[in-house]
Amino acid sequence: MRTASLICEYDPFHNGHKYMLDSIRKLGYDCIIACMSGNFTQRGEPAAFEKHTRAKAALACGADIVIELPVTYACAGAERFAFGGVTLLDSTGIVDSIFFGSECGDTGLLKRAAGAAEDDSVKNALGSYLSQGMTFALAREKAVCEIFGEDVSSVLREPNNILACEYIKALAAIRSGIVPQTVLRVGASHDGETPEGKFASASYIRSRISAGQDFEEFVPEKALEIFSSAPCSGKRLEDFEPAAVYRLRTMAKEDYSKLPDMSEGLENRFYKASRTSRSVKEFLEAAKCKRYTLSRIRRSVMHAVLMLTYDECLIPPQYIRLLGFSERGREVLHGMKKRSSLPIITRHADRAKLSGDGKKLFDIEERCDDIYSLMMQ
Repeated sequence: MRTASLICEYDPFHNGHKYMLDSIRKLGYDCIIACMSGNFTQRGEPAAFEKHTRAKAALACGADIVIELPVTYACAGAERFAFGGVTLLDSTGIVDSIFFGSECGDTGLLKRAAGAAEDDSVKNALGSYLSQGMTFALAREKAVCEIFGEDVSSVLREPNNILACEYIKALAAIRSGIVPQTVLRVGASHDGETPEGKFASASYIRSRISAGQDFEEFVPEKALEIFSSAPCSGKRLEDFEPAAVYRLRTMAKEDYSKLPDMSEGLENRFYKASRTSRSVKEFLEAAKCKRYTLSRIRRSVMHAVLMLTYDECLIPPQYIRLLGFSERGREVLHGMKKRSSLPIITRHADRAKLSGDGKKLFDIEERCDDIYSLMMQ
């Protein structure tokens, strides 16, 4: 049996996601495992639909097993997001290939770009560009261009290509035997503000949800049935402003230094911004600078709200948490339970299977799910 996999958010599941699953199935794979973000996402926001609803939509539209990407990796930059997902999929012991969408559609070129990003010469050149106040992504692209040329560096301009390179790097880092494969992204671009036919970005669909507008033409019929009967907030971080500002205002400078992704005095910038800001918008305006993207700062604000620390986010995945499976998936699970290198969790009582770090991460996830439930009310 051939098993494919992918790492996703499905917030919400749309026609582009269905296209990806159908493309994988046409290649002859018997089972597709989706490693999906839980209730918080990479953009530093609560998911529009809660995780079990999104898992149910994915299963209705072609996935066979959905496992959860822990919040410590889901609400993170591309490198840690990729590492968490790849590590979990590798630990199942049954995955043959990992698929990802990309703007270039060329797995070989993505491998070259991923290798270039890890080259010592590029790392040495990176510092001079960072010292000019560039974001890490732009500085890395410039350094790769300097050493490897425009053909390779241009790959690192597009968001899906960048994430694809991180998946490839993560596979190499853990010495996984999983084969990386890409599918050319079709339709609207990542975070595109306008749809292309029946294809629209997840961010565009979320904007319609927030505005109370319909989104049925961009979502498969089976997924739409599930979403239509499920609670949905379409809320953003700003919608929980009193709680967020309270948390930011009551954190000491040492608390900021313990957050993930704090470096080069960013904690001082955050602390200073917290003393004068009366809203999330004011905090973001005060904290942002050329060096750090707005998405990174938003994630850090969410880390603060969720009370996540740098040390907690360094803990490798400790278990595989099932969010759902199809009838085909049920059959595959029998083999997965025998070959998995991590315990498989299906219910709260399974916490007893876990060791110290496992219990710690499980409790963090439960706490964050509780916060999500409060946010959705």
